[in-house]
Amino acid sequence: MSLIPLALRRQAFYLYRHHRFFRWRPRTFTEKIQWRLLHDRRELFAVGGDKIAMKDHVAAMGLDLEVPRTLWHGEDLRAVADHDWGCDWVLKPVTGSGYSAFGSGSLRGSGLDLDAVEHWRADDAHRIYGEWHYSRSRPGYLLEERIPTRDGASPNDYRFFVFDGRVHVVQIDTPRVAKVQRRFYDRDWTPLDVRQAGADLADPVDPPATLGRMVELAERIGAEWDFVRVDLYDADGTIWFGELTPAPTGGLAPYDPPEFDRQLGELWRLPA
Repeated sequence: MSLIPLALRRQAFYLYRHHRFFRWRPRTFTEKIQWRLLHDRRELFAVGGDKIAMKDHVAAMGLDLEVPRTLWHGEDLRAVADHDWGCDWVLKPVTGSGYSAFGSGSLRGSGLDLDAVEHWRADDAHRIYGEWHYSRSRPGYLLEERIPTRDGASPNDYRFFVFDGRVHVVQIDTPRVAKVQRRFYDRDWTPLDVRQAGADLADPVDPPATLGRMVELAERIGAEWDFVRVDLYDADGTIWFGELTPAPTGGLAPYDPPEFDRQLGELWRLPA
């Protein structure tokens, strides 16, 4: 597959998921993600492919939010498998998405399957899917202190779509359910009846008390970008940085109605 030119691979993936080809002069949001993956080679884009680099990038901005403490990063998990970190932690690959493990104390003592975790490091996102920003990431794993909450549960995750430094859409994925439930809201917290492939439509919820602060922080973090999704956590009123996501789902998850894809695309002014 990797021998096929990247542009043709992306067209094949897009056709399979959207049932049409993307336009070479992109108009919709998911088409513009394809443009970014094919053409954007700025160092800022590369930051969005490395979880350590994005944490350092945001921490250096000196904003009024918390950044999860890095306990360790490296390639050899077995060398630290028996170390007691003295706290709850989350383990992730430095690059890519969709993988994480939670535990407390040592990795081995928490029952972590090291053989299974080593499969996280597959470079398919870059080698097959051609997601260039992942190719710029350092290899290995990131172990960070878990965000504390009063009840010990996962904090609420808010994903802000920032275009030219302004939040236009917020995405919430309902945690702790067997199948992802997702709801989009506009900037004023009006719930949108928009579905995205792979997720059920979640019931509307009230805005968090910290919404205004999170919007301000997301806009400051995203001010340098033509588009980036800024993921933040609200843990009992304390705002934590999550991740920068410059190419959500690789643009391969269709929206229903498709009009939403076009509306988001109109907000994104690609660089010259």
